[in-house]
Amino acid sequence: MSTVHIFSKPFSKYSATTIALLQNNANQVLLTGDACFDWRSFTSLQVKNIYLLKTCVELRNIETSNAVNLVDDSTWVELITTNNTVNW
Repeated sequence: MSTVHIFSKPFSKYSATTIALLQNNANQVLLTGDACFDWRSFTSLQVKNIYLLKTCVELRNIETSNAVNLVDDSTWVELITTNNTVNW
């Protein structure tokens, strides 16, 4: 079972130690809230997948790329119920 790390703040708000802890190809990252504005910075992480909550992206009118996966609410619920989660 992998771990989904959930971030709600921009990348710069997290320490280098925090970022180093989650660098693992089995880990996944889910961005919500204001973290979605800074999705490009999170793509530098060495993780399995990076997800953005679609409603947060749409409400903030953020353009994304194929480097990240947009997920709807039902997929978000599936991610957090089938994986370990850590909220940062």
